[in-house]
Formats: sequence, structure tokens, C-alpha cells
Amino acid sequence: MLFNKEERRLAEAIGSLNYTNPFTPKRLEQERAILGPNAKSSYTVWHNQDGNRTVNRNISPIFEVCDALVKKLLSRLQKQKKLPSEEEMRIYDEMVLYWLFEKHRVPVCELMLTQPQETHFECYQAFLEDFEAAILSPPRRQPSEFTPEKTFAVIFQIHRAFYHIFDFIAGGSLEAAQMRADIWQSIFTYDIYRYHRLLFDRMNNVTTLITGESGTGKELVARAIAFSQYIPFDGKTCCFAEPYADCFKAVQLSAMPQNMIESELFGHIKGSYTGAISDHQGYLEICTPHDSIFLDEIGEISVEVQIKLLRVLQNRTFQRIGDVHPLMFHGKIIAATNQNLHQAVQDGVFRSDLFYRLCSDTVSTVPLRRLINGSETELRQFVTILGRRILGAGKEAEQFTDEVCAWIVKNLGLEYSWPGNVRELEQCMRNLLIRGTYRPSDCLEERPSALAEILGDRNLTADGLLKQYMRVVFKREGGNLAKTAEAAGVDRRTVRKYLEEE
Repeated sequence: MLFNKEERRLAEAIGSLNYTNPFTPKRLEQERAILGPNAKSSYTVWHNQDGNRTVNRNISPIFEVCDALVKKLLSRLQKQKKLPSEEEMRIYDEMVLYWLFEKHRVPVCELMLTQPQETHFECYQAFLEDFEAAILSPPRRQPSEFTPEKTFAVIFQIHRAFYHIFDFIAGGSLEAAQMRADIWQSIFTYDIYRYHRLLFDRMNNVTTLITGESGTGKELVARAIAFSQYIPFDGKTCCFAEPYADCFKAVQLSAMPQNMIESELFGHIKGSYTGAISDHQGYLEICTPHDSIFLDEIGEISVEVQIKLLRVLQNRTFQRIGDVHPLMFHGKIIAATNQNLHQAVQDGVFRSDLFYRLCSDTVSTVPLRRLINGSETELRQFVTILGRRILGAGKEAEQFTDEVCAWIVKNLGLEYSWPGNVRELEQCMRNLLIRGTYRPSDCLEERPSALAEILGDRNLTADGLLKQYMRVVFKREGGNLAKTAEAAGVDRRTVRKYLEEE
């Protein structure tokens, strides 16, 4: 046999790390199963804390265990006269994949971070040597299902996904962790075994819909998904098919007139309408199979554009305005909205067939009030990140973070609901930087409705009236949840319930 009992247990546990969502508690449970009492992680999930990268102190010890076991098994394989079983080699291969991933992580990540436009990865040569020695050279009954080029491409994809989720989706709560885990699934699905076998180059056929309130980071989610799509790698040239940094193409639908939206998406030919002085390629036409188009505020498009977009999602075909020749769309559609599209379908302003095409994969962003959830630690997490964005890294940003947190706790309270989400928090910080104070009412987009105007709605139910009343009081109290509950004579959970209802 290739393994003894303990070696097999370790090899299976290490190999399973390849296929585990890193943003779930299960990942750290597996690490503890590998290292036993030597496991150092005390937190539940991987996350950034206070704007700093959390260092998983289990990674190095796990690699040491894996490295020693790989070397021992390689030596054993060369000496064994009887070929190991296919099951043993499957377990061995999966453990080696993790070994390759960690051993070559640094050069791959350095290129990813410092040169996002680079497609040439010379570090593949060193990776290939280890792959051939550990996967291709050992005697086996059947060839390994893993190939060096595809394996290297998937490894690079995993690094990109982890970076763009871990470093850009903030929050240390379990709710924030769940959102990161959901984004990971949008990239690799819940079953990464199947993803590796069949779906790695087909995910552009799956449309992703991102829902959530304004200011909750829907574009960050879209970027994470777009920058993490599979890109083929050519081992002969040591090059990826295109730079991952070019794979995200955003279209701000709410900022365009409807006729411009159609032209930007589908393109047009010369003379197709007044002002079309030359042929124009739309976003759908210039997309490669590795690109993603981000359609922000999808609920804003006209019924005419909805019909054309539905055809793209159904048949992957479209036509330029004024043209009769069909063109193929090869990329992925990522859409976002802060509207209730289900309600829009019921109201007849959004097509049901398009809605069901869009929601084959959905990710919901979490409002800032729920990410903070009354925790000063979580508030500091977001203030730290925004402070560095405003002032840059350094002592000045750290001091400003302390000032902002102290001011918010004293003047708004930790229960303040941040109706404008992260966007409002950033504006609050800029107000504090310039004027030393912040008044939420100055930045609220909606003004409180007069009571008489509310009662004038004859279709308003008692429950609807209470919901409107809570919103009026909430805005009158500056968006403070505790003060709203006190003024209305109810508990905070009741206030939160009515504020969060559609």
C-alpha cells in the first residue's frame, strides 16, 4: 500500500483544502484536523481585521507537513514494485496539488499584484519541473487527470479570487464571511470538483445578479467575480490568453439615455440613426470568452432593451442597430440592482422571462448597519479602510480613524443605521475631515413625507402606515435606531423590521 493509516488521513485532509470554500468555518476546521493541537487559528473564518490582512498562521505548518509527506511518498513510489491503486493515486494527486499551490504561491501572487497587465509567467517553468516530478513521473496504472497548463491556470484563478474577495470585501462578522463565501461560489460553484472537471471554461454562460441597497459595494462584488474568471494558459509561451485586469467592462445604465444604452451594448452601423456617423462596436461584440460585462442598475433599462438582452442570454446572439447580421456574445453578464425586480415584474415594468434568466446565480450584498451590528470593532474596520483611501497609509490615517470612531460613537451611536451604507460613511468621514462635524440629514437623498400626504394614500394599510411612520421618525431622529425606538415607544427590533421591509 502507498499509505499507512495516518498518512492516508493526512493526505486526504490536505487534499480536501483544494476543494473547500476558504471563507467558511469548514476551512479552519480542516486545518485543525491536519495540525491537531498545533493549530494556531482562534478565529472562526478568514477575514481582514482593522483593515489589516489576517495572517493565517496555520498555512506554513500545513505546508511543512505536506512537503515532508510528498517527499516521503515520492521516494516510496519509486521503490515500490507493485503499482498503487487508482484510489491511492487520486488521494496522492490531490495532496500534491495543494503542495504545488503553496510552493509556487509567492511568485504567482507577486506578478498578480505588481503587474496586473502581465500575461507572461516565467515562473511556470519551475512549477512545471515540480509537476512533472510529482505527478507525471511516478509509476501509475492510469495517467493523472491533471495537466500542468490547466492546473497552473486554475491556481492563478484561485489566487485572483482570494485576493479580490479577501482584500476588497470588508467585515469580520459571520454575515460578511457568508457574503464572501457566496461570491466564491459564484466563481467556482459549491462543488469545485465538478467545476474543475466540467465547468471551469463554461461559467461565462451563467449570468450573475447582484442585489442590495445603494452603497453596499455591488460593483466590488462584480469586480471580484469578473477578475477571477478562468483564463487559459499556454505552456509553450508561458502566457495567459489575456491580462485579467482587462476582463471587467462596466456599463452604468442609469447614467445613459435609453438610445445610448442600446448603442453601447449592441453597437450600430453607420447611418442607422441620426448621429451614427461611423460603425461602432458595442460591449457585447468586443467581449472575449474571459470578459465580463457589468450592467449596473439593470432595473432601469427600457422594455425594448430588455427584449434584446433576453435574446443575448437565451441564444448568445445579437445584432448591431441597423444591421441584420447576427453576432455572437462570448462573455459573461453580471447585473446589479437596488430595486426589487420581483416586484417590478409584478408591476409589469420588468419582463419575467428576463428576470428568471438573470437570477440563475444571485449574490446579495449586506447593508452596513448589519455588518457593524452595534460593534465598535466592526465600525473601526470600515473606518480604517476608508481612512487609508482618503489620507493614505500612515500615522495620520490612524489618528484620523481614532477621531472618526470616537465622534461617531459619541454623536451618532453604534446603533446608527447608515441608510446610505458605506457611501454615507465615507461622506461622513469627509465631512469630519473638512468641518469637524456631520449631520446625516444633509446627505439624505429622500426628505420625510408629511403625515397628511401619507394619509392621503387610500390604498395604505395599517401596517403600511406604521412602516411610513417609522421612516418619518427615523429620519427625524437623524437615522439613529435607538432614538427612533425611544421616540416611537417600541423596541429596536421592531424599528429595524419596518425599516428593512420592501
